[in-house]
Amino acid sequence: MGGGGGGGGAFPVGPADIDALRERAREIADQASFDAQVNGELADRLAEINSRDAQKVSDYLDGAVDALREEIAEVDRTLFGGSVAKSTYVEGLSDIDALLVLKDTPQDAPPERVLEHMRQALASRLSAADVDSVRAGALAVTVRYVDGTEIQLLPAVQKGERLAISSPDGSQWTTIHPRRFVQALRDLNAAQGRAAVPAIKLAKAVIAAQLPDDRRPSGYHVEALAVAAFGDYTGARNPKAMLTHFFAAAARGVLKPIKDISGQSHHLDERLGPAGSAPRQSMANDLQRIANIMENSGTLSEWQTVLGDD
Repeated sequence: MGGGGGGGGAFPVGPADIDALRERAREIADQASFDAQVNGELADRLAEINSRDAQKVSDYLDGAVDALREEIAEVDRTLFGGSVAKSTYVEGLSDIDALLVLKDTPQDAPPERVLEHMRQALASRLSAADVDSVRAGALAVTVRYVDGTEIQLLPAVQKGERLAISSPDGSQWTTIHPRRFVQALRDLNAAQGRAAVPAIKLAKAVIAAQLPDDRRPSGYHVEALAVAAFGDYTGARNPKAMLTHFFAAAARGVLKPIKDISGQSHHLDERLGPAGSAPRQSMANDLQRIANIMENSGTLSEWQTVLGDD
């Protein structure tokens, strides 16, 4: 029956324990303050990205579409990203501002001829006072305006029930499913409380600031890496946490080819070669370097440098 035991097994707390608890509380408060600073900076950068005069870009798109109106059967502006959201990347579906489904295109007309026709039409019909250059690439026509804004227009033709765009070398039409990847991104963003797309935009800004053109993943590749990185992500949904997670996960994900669900190519990162290739290792090292800076940074200025501030 007996014995209540008095203290019930409690351990004494001495001055050293109290000091340790206070120190830990200070560390937690300092970390929370630092995280808030960084997230505030990232929110400001995201606002800059999103406010890149969307109405102006929309007006430019309207003008380009009007210039080609007689030749267009359908316009689709639902493709993700476009030049509005980033500085510059290689051509690819996600880098396009609008997909233009053409009408009355001869079945035997090669894509390179169609692209050149579009280029000439835009160059002659758009105001020379507003336009700096119009150039045709392998996939799209890019219009650069005198204020530095660029829009990319992807021509497509109907092939039965599917759309077709230019093959990478411009020699033939390749059927695609352009909305599959868009839907995958939308689903991901919804599952992550609409925090995934902002993280992707910030990741592209960091990559543009940190890596030279010839060592960057394409915009499409970044988005595909993000789909993999955030597919089962359960961490904090703030820009600092998600951006840090993206670069660490992307450094691993870039080491193997990613299937192109749009059908634009077999693997969307074919230029990097097979799994574990030297280019993949090099890109993985670049992405891991950025992840390490983010994970180990202790000052706001380190994050500002990563974002491109001098």
